[in-house]
Amino acid sequence: MSQATWNPAQYLSVMSWTTFSTMITSFLLALIFFPIANFGAYLVGWPLGLSITANIILFIASSLARRDQYVSVSLTAEGIRYADESESYRRNELLRASDIKKIRIRRNPFFKSLTIDMKEDNQRFFLSNASLTENFLAEANALINQAADNSPQTGLQKA
Repeated sequence: MSQATWNPAQYLSVMSWTTFSTMITSFLLALIFFPIANFGAYLVGWPLGLSITANIILFIASSLARRDQYVSVSLTAEGIRYADESESYRRNELLRASDIKKIRIRRNPFFKSLTIDMKEDNQRFFLSNASLTENFLAEANALINQAADNSPQTGLQKA
């Protein structure tokens, strides 16, 4: 079946943009504090502010892109296998398809994130910077819908 994993190529792309932004910001700061010519008057306003803002945004994005480096999500016949093999966390859970409320993919300018919402306790499972097979979301939704169709109805029924 299908699988979603962490995307190292996208992480390297975001990290390279972060490094490039840091180099530009450092260069602008060097021109201000160690003036070769009088560039400080031209760089102190919006160019430096824009550079620092872009650097902060890219640093946060690269941190989020690396967050789930050891996470994988696999579809099985019983549901979804969520595995986190990080050194300090070690988590391997089978999320039964009947317990899953919805699964979705969120896109931001830098990468895709996979979110699994559970029916009980408002619990969520995440995979930031996800690399997915083409039909992962369709297969996951089919698995969830099939489990919902096969689950017994609870509550009061009319006679």
